[in-house]
Amino acid sequence: MIIEDISAYLNDLNKISRYKVILNEEGGFLTFSNSGRRDSIKSFSLGIKAFIQMLEDINSNISVFQKQPLYDEHTWRDWGNTYFKDPTANSMITVQTRSQISTLNKLIAWANKVPVEKYDEKTIYLDKNFITNTIEELKKLLNLYKPKSENSLKPSKTEILLSEKELKHFAFKSFKILIDKFGSEEIIKKVRENDSKINDTPYAGLKIKPYFGSGNLIGVFDNPQNKQSLSSANTARFFEEDLGLNEYPNAYFTTQWGDVEGEGVLSFNNLQKFISDLSNGVLEAFKNDGQYSLQSRNVSHEILQTIFYGAPGTGKSHKIESILKDIPEKNKERITFHPEFDYSSFVGGYKPSTEEDEIKYKFVPQVFTKIYVAAWKNPQENFYLAIEEINRGNCAEIFGDLFQLLDRNSNYSISPSKELSEHLNRELGEGKGGIEGGKMKLPRNLHILASMNTSDQSLFPMDSAFKRRWAWEYIPINLEEYNEDRSQRNDSFSYIVILDENRSFKWIDFIGKANEHIKRNPNLGSDKCIGNYFIKPNQIQISLEEFINKAIFYLWIDVFKDEEDSIFEQVASRTSYEDFFPIASNGKSNLEKLLEFLKVEVINNTDDSVVAEEKEETSEE
Repeated sequence: MIIEDISAYLNDLNKISRYKVILNEEGGFLTFSNSGRRDSIKSFSLGIKAFIQMLEDINSNISVFQKQPLYDEHTWRDWGNTYFKDPTANSMITVQTRSQISTLNKLIAWANKVPVEKYDEKTIYLDKNFITNTIEELKKLLNLYKPKSENSLKPSKTEILLSEKELKHFAFKSFKILIDKFGSEEIIKKVRENDSKINDTPYAGLKIKPYFGSGNLIGVFDNPQNKQSLSSANTARFFEEDLGLNEYPNAYFTTQWGDVEGEGVLSFNNLQKFISDLSNGVLEAFKNDGQYSLQSRNVSHEILQTIFYGAPGTGKSHKIESILKDIPEKNKERITFHPEFDYSSFVGGYKPSTEEDEIKYKFVPQVFTKIYVAAWKNPQENFYLAIEEINRGNCAEIFGDLFQLLDRNSNYSISPSKELSEHLNRELGEGKGGIEGGKMKLPRNLHILASMNTSDQSLFPMDSAFKRRWAWEYIPINLEEYNEDRSQRNDSFSYIVILDENRSFKWIDFIGKANEHIKRNPNLGSDKCIGNYFIKPNQIQISLEEFINKAIFYLWIDVFKDEEDSIFEQVASRTSYEDFFPIASNGKSNLEKLLEFLKVEVINNTDDSVVAEEKEETSEE
């Protein structure tokens, strides 16, 4: 049991080492601490994957690292900064060199079964075979951690749509469901026509290769047929009910099904594959105890439209991005609302174009119309429209009468403008899905995700009719290392703000203390709080300049500027944002006063003076 083994080994080492390390129960992370010699124990976390990358980097440059088998802070700090490719490990090595390398060394010792009593804190185990063994063992450990994906957090449900004892009836009714869900145009996209006859009556036989290529799946006649005309040799060859294909009137579905194997034959196996491929795995056919069934999987996936809201920097856009990260680019569109954004920017409108020295006006579709058309053309795929900062635009003007289509639980449709109607008829085919009967209706495979910053004083408040057509999800500020169900680590927990080359403080500590003061002010409230990702550094370090230009600027301009109970008054009377400049002198000095008032602890980054420790240990001997 690898988890129990490494946990027990690290626990034994913790009893003899100043630098503690534990394997977290969930998430695949290791948490390690400094020595706490100044009565200030600080903990940091790195993923197993980051340690694997560090070991691979050492292995690739083993001749360099083997020059210094004994720990030397400055050497290892420089090497880590030069060779470590993992961004978090690379940043952390400059502020917590000793504890990070100590953790790495303990992992090497564990993987290579170094007896605890022989473990040497000062010697780094740099044998190439040791490094290779450790990489392999850590990969085994990493495989045991399978964080939940965004989609796995959604409940998965199945629904039985159809159950029949006879294969021919099951096939016929399944095709009716497919036509209803995906449209007849999608069904017959790959058909091949074949001249055929029944009782001397000619008809066009439709085959769909490679699934159904050896027999006629559908018969298309010039005129309506009846039971007698669709039979031969006293056997019904087609079902009497017209399939209802828009492209092929008088189309009748074959009854000639059998449980036989073979490529292209009318069999259950080929039908099963056709259904799965057409529906992109959403629909599944199966046979059990002589009963054929059709089920819909993941019916709860339907996001439809959701607004993610919260304070600035809580991760609303990150939430949307995590949902869309595995979605192909062609299946998603992104737009940001602003006060000048209008209906023509969102849906489309006439714009001039020059053709043969003549100016003509053409309808130019915009983001909504483009994804609306794409969703109707590809009903088996999901499409997503992401709207950033939805409350900064005039939603009533931007959506116009389209907002009524957001009521997905009704069959409500609208009549588009003449120019939009003409465009949709050209793109989708006159009278086809998406413009059927001259009406527009949102397809269920088109989802709309939006973010809303609750601190913004919107110029155009949303009316209640618009609001109630959306699902709302609040994104809270998280001061813990993991999210609520511990399925995902809070990256901002590791962010560090650099005061100077020797001192820093934790971003999570600052926002926690600052937000306490904001929430205590009845004029402000939680909407003005600072979220986890208000500042997003390239790695984990936030520079002093970035902190003052973003965090301090926001706190002054948007939060405390006109408040009597201002945290800036604690720095000096009548302190303003301008007093933080120049940043290197006044900015740092005033920030230090602010941190002292907020009781945010400043970390000394000297790694507990390793040289002093070694001298102390030598004298003790």
